[in-house]
Amino acid sequence: MRFLNSLRLSPATVIATIALMVALAGTGYAATSLPRNSVGSAQLQANAVTTSKVKNGSLLKVDFAANQIPRGLRGPAGAPGPPGAPGAKGPTGPAGPAGSVTTKWALVGKDGNLVAGTAGVVVVQSSIGQYYVNFGSSVTGHAIEVTPAFRPADSIGGRGTTIAAICGATGTTPLPDTISCALNNNTSTVFVVTFDKANSLAESHGFYIAVL
Repeated sequence: MRFLNSLRLSPATVIATIALMVALAGTGYAATSLPRNSVGSAQLQANAVTTSKVKNGSLLKVDFAANQIPRGLRGPAGAPGPPGAPGAKGPTGPAGPAGSVTTKWALVGKDGNLVAGTAGVVVVQSSIGQYYVNFGSSVTGHAIEVTPAFRPADSIGGRGTTIAAICGATGTTPLPDTISCALNNNTSTVFVVTFDKANSLAESHGFYIAVL
């Protein structure tokens, strides 16, 4: 009791102690329990927010002024996309010119008559076994194929070689595939001679002729 009596506080001491506790409690409240939206730009000191105070990845592009964020390097090209749908078919172009017929032929009878062949072919028999076949256009530069014709109407007995050459050679430098013909000396005409089986005399026989 004597000890407790010695610790008896005076009214002034009690009041001072209470004041100190209130002051300390008010400071702690102010430091840890700020009201919502109570801190703004006016409360922040210059340079108060540093990188260590900002959460990584929390800021957006809109948080920065124009031209503040430098443009990064261009990334690699992406993979090609799927092909698009086919476009509409374009208009049909004009037809090209008709091609010329390069192959002409004729089946000639032994008397110089045209049995069959390309339209426009004209045959003239000048003498026994000699024929001029006109194809209507120049045949120089083309191969001439001649072969005996097996026609009962012209007899089917033995016969010899059949030869042919393109007419039209004139002057001192004639075309290398032409000869000078006694009649119809032009490059549209082919001179044909058919021989007997001994190949000694001209003899009339039917033949096929083609210009290739």
